[in-house]
Amino acid sequence: MQFLIEGHHPPDLCPASNQTIRDLAAEAGADMPAIGEKLGVKVTATYVPVTNHKIFVAVEAEGIDAVREFVFQGRLSQWNTVEIYLVSSLEDAIAHGKELPAVY
Repeated sequence: MQFLIEGHHPPDLCPASNQTIRDLAAEAGADMPAIGEKLGVKVTATYVPVTNHKIFVAVEAEGIDAVREFVFQGRLSQWNTVEIYLVSSLEDAIAHGKELPAVY
């Protein structure tokens, strides 16, 4: 299963402006692969838009419980409000949508 983790934080908790959070984010980022391996969560991509205090992490896992624990152990929720979305590729979503009759 594929998941997208979205974290957003206020400016005062941004690693660009807060040294404590900068250190925490650097340490947690370095630990992500090991935490993921332990929990069965594979990180496939990370994205930071830079100008809007958000971070996105794309992962693969057997279920949301492992992803939630990954967020917790990875300390993302200590400085972000985190949302976890179950996602699929655009191609898969289009194919799945074709299984339903069109409304319009």
